[in-house]
Amino acid sequence: MGSQPTEARLGHLFDFKQDARRVFDVLRNGGIAICPSTIGYGLITSNPRKLEQIFLAKGRAPTKRHANVGSYTVHRELHVMPDQRSRDVVDHLVFDLDLPLAVIAPFKENHAMWDHLDETTMEATSVDGTIAVLINAGPFQDELTKLSLAADLPILGSSANLSQTGTKFRVEDIQPELVDVADIVIDYGLLKYYKYQRSSTMIDFSKPTPEIVRMGSCYDIIRDALWRRFQIETPEDPGLEKNPFGHLKTPAPLESLQRLIDGPAKSRSQAMDVA
Repeated sequence: MGSQPTEARLGHLFDFKQDARRVFDVLRNGGIAICPSTIGYGLITSNPRKLEQIFLAKGRAPTKRHANVGSYTVHRELHVMPDQRSRDVVDHLVFDLDLPLAVIAPFKENHAMWDHLDETTMEATSVDGTIAVLINAGPFQDELTKLSLAADLPILGSSANLSQTGTKFRVEDIQPELVDVADIVIDYGLLKYYKYQRSSTMIDFSKPTPEIVRMGSCYDIIRDALWRRFQIETPEDPGLEKNPFGHLKTPAPLESLQRLIDGPAKSRSQAMDVA
């Protein structure tokens, strides 16, 4: 039998810090990256115009919003949690149970991070004064967000898949047209929570009682913990066949996103008329 791994050998196959630095350099220069997290591969950028490119390439609907790639530290830096119980819920899920989570909560609108975003992008990143921040989604993301927080550079995006085709947990499953828009791809193979076949579980903490917005990876454990520790009732998961993407709530469509979607279609129509 081989010897047990020593501390010096742990993590020797993936250089999370170096990979994060490579991606951050691309993002800081306005590029697009495909990156791993425990809940699937993401398509991310820090450039508002490239964010629009991602949105169009994926074929997203005007009801969709951009998510913030974050960490627990980023969550505490940006979010304004309404009460101690909300903070306790997040801490229990993230620290005691080590689960990935997308936290939706009111945010500090005057934070320096938002100086990089225009008004239209901010509108498409928030819903009713809240933003979603994905936290505890693996060591690579934690290293990447250390760099982004130090530079006050937001990282935004969504899962690396065409809309309505489901989260991808292997790079080879990502549609080629999305791989083509990326300036860098970090391939960590099959990702941790692939058996759930969904992205992150999203919880809205802006209400008096936390509400599930999306049932995602680890929802079964999260649901049990919310009731067992906090007596918070949440819906039962009907399963992938009845609700493949886990969404329970959908924001209202944004006119700005609809105009973005209509723009290329109108251009194609005008080109055909000219021809």
